[in-house]
Amino acid sequence: MPKETFFNLPEDKRTIICQVAVDEFAAYPFEQASINRIVANAGIAKGSFYQYFEDKNDLFLHIMQLVGEEKLKYMSSLIQAPYQYDIFTLIRELYISGIQFAVERPQYAKISKRILENKNSALYQEVMNSNMPTAYEFFEVLLKNAIVKKEVRENINVKLLAHLITSMNAVLIEYYLEHVSQDYDEGIMETVDHFLDFLKNGIGVNGTE
Repeated sequence: MPKETFFNLPEDKRTIICQVAVDEFAAYPFEQASINRIVANAGIAKGSFYQYFEDKNDLFLHIMQLVGEEKLKYMSSLIQAPYQYDIFTLIRELYISGIQFAVERPQYAKISKRILENKNSALYQEVMNSNMPTAYEFFEVLLKNAIVKKEVRENINVKLLAHLITSMNAVLIEYYLEHVSQDYDEGIMETVDHFLDFLKNGIGVNGTE
């Protein structure tokens, strides 16, 4: 994470540095992103960069945190009141929010897409490992509530299924970008609905026992 000297900067200067970094990481894969270009475009000395961040990896992880925080804003109303929907509708609404985020914040979406395109990298694993546990816990709670509401079968393995749903979310986006379209758009909802149909018929109370 950034050093304290970064947070001591005026807000407008922090914003400029972060926006330049977003543009760089959206335009180039992590390995090709250049600290030299970032400092030049941000109007800071290279020595100052290392007073703010340990290295390029440190800056990237900070940007990914900002991406996550921004995406969370799009989903906050759903996350704060998840029980107003059945679990399958909620998952669909979460995808719709994610698509809206990708459309309205394309630079952030490009960075996320680049991460998914390089899932064998250590950076991919680091980003996933920092975000997955929270998602696992979120879906565990939803599944337990869905059992109480008789939306899913009582005999499911909640912890296993929470991991599968979380992992499948990432896999679904990868599948769509690789096999259907290179852009996030409303067409992805057809792919999402296929996934939800599989999920519902697999664990729904009306599914095959």
